[in-house]
Amino acid sequence: MATENMKLRVKTGEKDGKNYWDDCGVLFINRNDNGEITSIQVRHNMFPNVDMVAFPKKPDDQS
Repeated sequence: MATENMKLRVKTGEKDGKNYWDDCGVLFINRNDNGEITSIQVRHNMFPNVDMVAFPKKPDDQS
């Protein structure tokens, strides 16, 4: 299983045509051996003690 990590950034300002960014969290994308996404986890500095996880919809899930 492979995991991709992506930084979450928020634009904090702009001056003289330059953008300023603040790192505010990390996104973890978990994949199985076939490359399919199995889950996504988010760690965000606004919610330091909260685990946020998303799972893809399964074929038998009802809307």
